[in-house]
Amino acid sequence: MVPHSIRAGGEVEARSPTDPAFADAVAFLRGRMTGSAVSQASHDESCRGVIAVNPGGFAFVKRDPGEPSVFIPPHRIGGALDGDTVAVTFWTAERGLEGRVDAVVRRKRQRVAGVLEKVTGGCWRLRAEDPRLLALVTVRGRVRAEWSDQVVVGRIAAYPDEADGEIVVELERQLGPPGQLRTEVEKILIEHGIPSAFPAEVESEAAAAPAGIAAAELAARVDLRHVPLMTIDPEDARDFDDAVGVEQLGDGPAEVADFRLVVAVADVSHYVTEGSALDAEAAERAFSCYLPNRALPMLPERLSASLCSLVPGEDRFAMTASMTVDPAGAVSHVELSAAVVHSHGRLSYDQVALTLAGQEGLSPAEQRRVLALRQVADRLRARRLRGGALELNLPELRIVLDEDDPNRIRSIERSRSQAEMAKAYNLIEELMLAANMAVADLAVAERLPLPFRVHDVPLEDKLVQFTMAAAALGVDVDPEKLRTPRGVQKMLSRVRARAAAPALNMLMLRAMTQAEYRVENGGHFALASRAYVHFTSPIRRYPDLLVHRAVKAHLARRGGRAGARRPPRAIKRTELESTTTYCSERERSVAQAERDVKALYAAMFMRDRIGDRFEGTVTGFSSVGLFVTLDEPYVDGMVRLGSLGPARDSYELEDSGVRAVARRSGDAICVGDRVVVDVEEVSLPRRQVDLAFVAKLRADRGG
Repeated sequence: MVPHSIRAGGEVEARSPTDPAFADAVAFLRGRMTGSAVSQASHDESCRGVIAVNPGGFAFVKRDPGEPSVFIPPHRIGGALDGDTVAVTFWTAERGLEGRVDAVVRRKRQRVAGVLEKVTGGCWRLRAEDPRLLALVTVRGRVRAEWSDQVVVGRIAAYPDEADGEIVVELERQLGPPGQLRTEVEKILIEHGIPSAFPAEVESEAAAAPAGIAAAELAARVDLRHVPLMTIDPEDARDFDDAVGVEQLGDGPAEVADFRLVVAVADVSHYVTEGSALDAEAAERAFSCYLPNRALPMLPERLSASLCSLVPGEDRFAMTASMTVDPAGAVSHVELSAAVVHSHGRLSYDQVALTLAGQEGLSPAEQRRVLALRQVADRLRARRLRGGALELNLPELRIVLDEDDPNRIRSIERSRSQAEMAKAYNLIEELMLAANMAVADLAVAERLPLPFRVHDVPLEDKLVQFTMAAAALGVDVDPEKLRTPRGVQKMLSRVRARAAAPALNMLMLRAMTQAEYRVENGGHFALASRAYVHFTSPIRRYPDLLVHRAVKAHLARRGGRAGARRPPRAIKRTELESTTTYCSERERSVAQAERDVKALYAAMFMRDRIGDRFEGTVTGFSSVGLFVTLDEPYVDGMVRLGSLGPARDSYELEDSGVRAVARRSGDAICVGDRVVVDVEEVSLPRRQVDLAFVAKLRADRGG
């Protein structure tokens, strides 16, 4: 239930055409970082951060929030691998901050997957196809000859200690032949450290969790089983972690009445207690991973799909946030409590979309509830937008699988392509936002020790780069006016009717920072909110579980309804800082794994379409090519710059980063242009679709 670009109306998810270091690489290598965005240090400084290795051999180390990254040239990476936490020394160079890796503080990668090959001298190596893994991978120990030329998994036994060193692995298991969908998916999961099975001890604890509602627990909670709560999720949802209900307060027309909104969220903290094997495993995984054909949950299925899932017709433990919403969308009389709830219905987004479109299908009572929920959501959304909150509603890729054969891809299309479906998703998003903000306000007022969800102001160099890109698209923008959510909102509203609007929305998204978890509240730029937390998805996000524990501890101290069990302990600040940093890292890894798997499915789908011709839109550039998103199927591919024109009239990428111009003819191709392309080649291991440029469409056919 989260959109592609700004999640839940404000959660920024990076969508770079290449790897996460792409934007930093473009800015640095073109000397685009401004003096005001770079610390003007007169001497060497040091810091710790996570290193992102570029396939070109260089890397960037992310520093503290709001600080520019440090460029690491190839000969100064040392033995660090992509994703490692490293200690670096850095200084101010001509084009920004430059540095060297002094030490690896923590290794991220524990295993390597690749094709097993025998080399000269009878030695064995793994050909790892992750372009960010630059070191050679050699094998020691016993090797089964029949695994030759198969994809295998090796546990790292020795890491490199210098830039040109080797990784030494000991083989664990075979995945299968290269180029098969199942094999390639498993490679991605191993690359990002996502386990597919739970340890026996964890499964045992989950199996022992008691079902039913004990009398002592019912007495220590608010009984909301009479409230007609409903879950609203995708048709193929695997868990139900939230339910919503609404009631009009007083008589009279609904348009001028107050409503009482109840958001119930599965009380995972009742089952996942501190110090348990379940808690340790959940903290390690940090997030559930959702693939087109299955889920890799943070919690075992007995919890995620049963005891902690608000399935209809069953009593369940929940943490609830109830609040009054007036006609202007203002929230008041917020009450948080541990409760017992009973879902009175399980609706799908399709059913809600039909109801919002005026069609029948639900019972009259369900229709009334859906329309009332939409009315409350509209009030909340209108108030958010008046406050300056941003909405970048960029489409998301959706994999549609055959119902009878989950390995067969039926289509790849844009999600929420219909307006009513988008409204159905937004209904729940607005209600979840309201609950999250209500808990955030309590956390600030009571100084609760919990992870805040922080989204920083965009860095100055990114805003300058966006301004130059916008100018190349014919739009004048003052970067200073983009330092507030209201300024960004006004700019996007001003260009909404222009043909370049979709491209500007995408470029604005790339200019923003990624939201992350922190101990200190720093506000949320995209939501134009002074504070924000994640409260509504503890089944699939560990930070939400920590927020629930903090709220329970607060309720217990104040004599509120917090459940019968002993309240959670107050988490130490140092422990919370470490956890928030780790969760932010894991969130990026899991999100990248989900994107990689989708890209793999897209490549698989396009293998049978080599030679076919499609129309699409230019969505970005790299140093080697331009990225095109096809209209249908909704797939990304790349056209090499060198193939755009004849050799005597090659195209070069401008400093704006959004336009390539032919040296002789002056012909230009720009982000947002409509083009015709042929599918030239598809690589499953690289998860890439290579396109051949055919022609640029006239402007009146695009927009």
